[in-house]
Amino acid sequence: MIDERYLHDWSGTRYGQPLSLEKPGSVTSLAQWLKRCNEDGSPVALQGGRTGVSGGAAPGDGEHILSLENLREVISFDRQAGVIVVESGMILADVQALVEEEGWTLPLDLGSRGSCQIGGNAATNAGGCRVIKYGNMRNMVLGVEAVLADGSVIGPPNVLVKNNAGYSLTQLLVGSEGTLGVITKVALRLVPTPPVRLAALLAVAPQIGVDELLRCCRVGFGESLSAFEVMWPEYVEAALSEKADVRRLPEGFDGMRAVLIEVEGQSETAIGAQLEEVLSQLYDKNIVRDIVLPSSIKDGQALWAIRESVGEIQRDIRPYAGFDLGMPASQYDAFVTAARSNLESTGLPIKSYFFGHAGDGNLHAVIGPCPTDDVRACVEAALYDLLPAYTTTVTAEHGVGRKKKSMLGRARTQADIGAMIAIKRALDPKNILNPGRIFDL
Repeated sequence: MIDERYLHDWSGTRYGQPLSLEKPGSVTSLAQWLKRCNEDGSPVALQGGRTGVSGGAAPGDGEHILSLENLREVISFDRQAGVIVVESGMILADVQALVEEEGWTLPLDLGSRGSCQIGGNAATNAGGCRVIKYGNMRNMVLGVEAVLADGSVIGPPNVLVKNNAGYSLTQLLVGSEGTLGVITKVALRLVPTPPVRLAALLAVAPQIGVDELLRCCRVGFGESLSAFEVMWPEYVEAALSEKADVRRLPEGFDGMRAVLIEVEGQSETAIGAQLEEVLSQLYDKNIVRDIVLPSSIKDGQALWAIRESVGEIQRDIRPYAGFDLGMPASQYDAFVTAARSNLESTGLPIKSYFFGHAGDGNLHAVIGPCPTDDVRACVEAALYDLLPAYTTTVTAEHGVGRKKKSMLGRARTQADIGAMIAIKRALDPKNILNPGRIFDL
């Protein structure tokens, strides 16, 4: 009997009954097992921490689950260069804690940091809250080791910042959602830990676009700006009602969009002065209506708890439809207004919550409950039909998985998809690795 937790990802959607669960303890045993699966033509569902919401890690009928949770070794740590090589089953928060003891930081940061695994972060090209400064996971991965469908192992992971010897197989595998190979080791490029990290919560004035505030913060803070997270009023209200440990907000935030910013630097005095100067200008120009500055580290964590309440909000509207759209920040406000209008016109008894990483153009929404396929399809159409083809994307960070593959043609041309399929057939001709994810063959 396979434990229930292996039968779905964080979204809770199941796609069938798998045949078995494999949890190899070494790359050698994994390669041997995968070789046998390939010889038999047996489909394999790859799993990391199962924190995704696109259905990629959820097994289907007749699939064999491959969990990487037992591959959790640190292979090497160059403390001088700031490069660590770890096995793919290591938890993100564990890697963060390990390197921070040595003065380094892995800047990838997600709400699921305590559960998600490094291999899954690489396979989905994870983003998170600090992409505005540090980029996606792709920017942090120097190299990977991976087992291909036939059991052959490519690697070891490149640990050089510059290496132009042939094709970058690493960049091909990062973001491939487990459809081209099983990532087993990852070499990560670290950055020095910033001595100072300060947050502030801003109530955006109604007449101001999110993109205008973003521009002001980018110009005012420059390279110090490490996060810019926007939340529409319904999201903030739900977060405040869900968590007892979040910071209570003044009346100036009532009904306003809230933006959580974070700035980093070397000197608390210098960063504090910069924060005060820029925020004072924003307030004086009526760009923001109110400002909350934390008085302690714990107080700052309480502000972040508002943004990281999505798990609790999702829980109350299950089964829900989740979106991680990509578009320029200049389109955010008009899109949310139009999406709300479309949703209201359906007449469905649903709730919608919009939020996102505006600094990198990633707009999220969770909408529900969607108790039937028809309701889900209606909700999805209300948002996806607003997206212009090829200049926006149906998934900015969570991946296509199973849930968004019917929408892939909105973000990629047929020539793009044809090239992807050609690569898939070359590396996995029997289509055993995560079949039915991204596209169907």
